[in-house]
Amino acid sequence: LPRSRKGFPKSHQRFEALTDALNAHNTFKSAFVWFYNKENEENRLQKEQRDFDVTLKELDVVRAAISRAFPDIAEPQVRLNPLRFVVKKDEQWISIEELSDGYKTLLGLVIDLSSRFAMANPDSPDPLRDEAIVMIDEIDLHLHPSWQKRVVGDLLRTFPNTQFILTTHSPFIVEATNNYLKRHAVKDIVKDPEVKRILPLDPASVTAYTMDEHGNYQNMMDAELGLLDDHLLDVLNDINLVYEKGSSGNAWRRPVQEKFLRRRS
Repeated sequence: LPRSRKGFPKSHQRFEALTDALNAHNTFKSAFVWFYNKENEENRLQKEQRDFDVTLKELDVVRAAISRAFPDIAEPQVRLNPLRFVVKKDEQWISIEELSDGYKTLLGLVIDLSSRFAMANPDSPDPLRDEAIVMIDEIDLHLHPSWQKRVVGDLLRTFPNTQFILTTHSPFIVEATNNYLKRHAVKDIVKDPEVKRILPLDPASVTAYTMDEHGNYQNMMDAELGLLDDHLLDVLNDINLVYEKGSSGNAWRRPVQEKFLRRRS
């Protein structure tokens, strides 16, 4: 996050929604600057109308996205002295930099995407439901396994009409996706409230491939079952065990990777 307001632009144009969209090293800074400026605009509007209940539509879009993805987080806002982005969690104000890596990674992603949706679709009644294509390389990067299990569902629930193109090395992403696909198969008959909370994902809207070191693709979708094929799950389960043991150091990496390559070859 920026440490001062020096160099912040004073206005934003619609096509800024695409700024750095293909930059693999994009940061949270642009979304932070946008949020700061929109908060100032909202404050001026409230003073002009002498009504603190007046809100800016673009900010409401981002607030709604945060609420959908993180039901336990509320009232995102920018604070000064020092300059920081804060949220209310468990009735306490917390800087985004004090949150866990999972929160920081996903919260930054949700704010960045939702602010772009708000900029790109100023006349839409609900920009978060507008169609879009979002590509994320290595969606599991820097995420604890518990966050890897929920990230796909969080994104699809927050941006329901967006086509996500994701790459991953994580077995948890694969298993979570299968859980969503299974939930779709029983969506009309399930009674268990815990199961009902799992996002139903239509197999017709999912395409999945594996890719080997030579760039060869193999379809992972089993059309008959409506699930991702389990031909790699023996390898993925081996990796799962290592993750769950919380092994320290990197000694486990080489044998698991070599085993993976042998089975793929």
